[in-house]
Amino acid sequence: MANLNEMELQNLRHLLQFGESSLEKYNSYAQNANNQNVKQFFQESVQSCTQNKQTIMKFLQ
Repeated sequence: MANLNEMELQNLRHLLQFGESSLEKYNSYAQNANNQNVKQFFQESVQSCTQNKQTIMKFLQ
């Protein structure tokens, strides 16, 4: 793990929490979407959130 101070770690935790919340919402929206374009938009948003989460997790290893 990189030498992160307490404030940086707290910011990363907040980003992870926000990202997890967004991930759950986007998954729900995608599952409930009737329009294929809307469904695809939210599925791509889920992928983006997942990638962001993985990137943040690298800082915590």
